Amino acid sequence: MVLYVTAVVILLLLIVILIMVWLRKVQFDAVHRNFLDLVDHFGGRVIRGGFAVRPRYSGSFKNQRVSISISSENWQKERRFYIAVTMQSRAKINFSIISRDWLESREAEDRKKRHAVDLMDGRYLLEVSNPNQLKKLNISSLNKIVEKLHPFAYVLIAKTGIILERISTNLIKDTEFPTLNKLLENVYHLKAVVEK
Repeated sequence: MVLYVTAVVILLLLIVILIMVWLRKVQFDAVHRNFLDLVDHFGGRVIRGGFAVRPRYSGSFKNQRVSISISSENWQKERRFYIAVTMQSRAKINFSIISRDWLESREAEDRKKRHAVDLMDGRYLLEVSNPNQLKKLNISSLNKIVEKLHPFAYVLIAKTGIILERISTNLIKDTEFPTLNKLLENVYHLKAVVEK
């Protein structure tokens, strides 16, 4: 009898695991199809390594190299997905724009050596490593772009590129072409501002 109960429990666990893998695959298949819409409009390719592996888009947007990928983390006992957009750029200085909500959900970091300015009524924080760099940035233009990009977790701007990560509450809807096209357009506008 004990052997029978053990076998049933193991079988049920196996079925639950298979269902979870299948649901993940179905979700990533839908994201893959959404990325194929980007290929249809902008060219490029979708890269996917296997059965239930997250797809990535690699291509160009207005002659700038772009990639879009998905990452996840366990956060407060739930899985949180992020959509990451990287775009080639040539910024004059390195800086970051961080959502205060996202930052407060992280462990406290040593920010005493950083210099920051509030954007979008304090919802975002623009950080630089040197206070003289703030004088080189067009804060009002950055504030307007942040309003268009909202909501996002953070944007890292470097001399060779931009990385934006946005928290996704609905991965399939958030990777549909109209949503990603608008996001790419706004990242492109950010690129234009930081390259001035």
